[in-house]
Amino acid sequence: MMQNEKIKVKFNVPLDYVFGYLRYGHKEGVLELTKEEFQRLKKDPITFLEEEDLLCDLDLIIDDYRIEDWGSPLEVNYEVVDNAE
Repeated sequence: MMQNEKIKVKFNVPLDYVFGYLRYGHKEGVLELTKEEFQRLKKDPITFLEEEDLLCDLDLIIDDYRIEDWGSPLEVNYEVVDNAE
């Protein structure tokens, strides 16, 4: 390896804490419904999802957030992803 060559390294560093604000988000995913359930969904989607407790089966996606501060690293995990030898 030449002295000026660089090694690409991927990091994953868990933090002690993250402080900030979640501003916007949404739930998304695919659910399998019976024909009867689908008719109820079309009639009143919010009530249907809440009464059937199906919101927990959908993924939560955070669309907008603001980070104010973060804590110390708990550990450092890394792997070489591009080694030019």
